[in-house]
Amino acid sequence: MQEEDLVIFENDIKKEKKEKKKKKNKPSFDFNENKSIIYTALFYSFGLFIGAYFYKISSSDTLNSLLKPEKESMLNLFISNFCIYFSLFVLVVFLGFCLIGYPIINIIPTVIGIVTGIKSSYLYLNYSVKGIGYSLVMLVPYAALLLTVLSFTIKLSSQLSKQLISITKNTDEHKEFNIKPYIKKYLLLALCITVTALIDASLTALLFTVVTI
Repeated sequence: MQEEDLVIFENDIKKEKKEKKKKKNKPSFDFNENKSIIYTALFYSFGLFIGAYFYKISSSDTLNSLLKPEKESMLNLFISNFCIYFSLFVLVVFLGFCLIGYPIINIIPTVIGIVTGIKSSYLYLNYSVKGIGYSLVMLVPYAALLLTVLSFTIKLSSQLSKQLISITKNTDEHKEFNIKPYIKKYLLLALCITVTALIDASLTALLFTVVTI
């Protein structure tokens, strides 16, 4: 009986291992791990709708004069874009790291969506097909890249915040916290912000040399 019990026990262990392997191989979607990206996309989409509707009801010569794109040098465009994008990056880092600011962090993708929605509606309603082309070249790339970087920044900041909280609650005095990996990731994201500003400036400057509005 002992040998039979041993065989049964070994078979159970093998079954458990197989089940674990199957679970690992199955693609699973963890909402908690990706909620920052999901929320960013949702609030950005909400902002797009608000921006498009706002322009539709508030269209005027004054607003159009503010929205009309003007030809600038690539350097000026890059500097302007970089200052705006990097400021948003720093704000997201701060709000994501600060527990008090984290609940309101989704205001940023909402505002980006509103601005993009207003500009897209202006270009489409005033320049038709040419306006659609401008939107695809000038607005879509920067919005997609910027939102991607900001969503990963939110995720990283929230992870850092949670880890610091867990350390403060932990009574183990010998537990060490290594911030270097986080700094490296922040520097990489800052580089991505710079590249985004450069791509946006390059596309806009190139477009103005081909088509004018």
